[in-house]
Amino acid sequence: MIKLESIKKQVRKQYPGAMLVVSLTGQYYIESNGENLNDIFLLEDCDNIESAWKSALLTSKIYRNINRTHPLKQMMSIERKRENRERIANRIHKK
Repeated sequence: MIKLESIKKQVRKQYPGAMLVVSLTGQYYIESNGENLNDIFLLEDCDNIESAWKSALLTSKIYRNINRTHPLKQMMSIERKRENRERIANRIHKK
């Protein structure tokens, strides 16, 4: 099982300044830059501190995977490669 300190370190790597917050109803959630991380993927606020950090870790992993595999990112990557090829070709043909 992953220790709480390790979970905090992983979450804070993705979301610097992430901190634990207690809502008025006594529920725990992790907040980064004024945004509840559970609201990103519509997760419920948690009953204890450890589960709040675990749900924040889950949010960061899902967010990372979506950004890694999003189709638009692949299209942008192809466009960037094409631009680099053109730039290099122009540099070669200038001589």
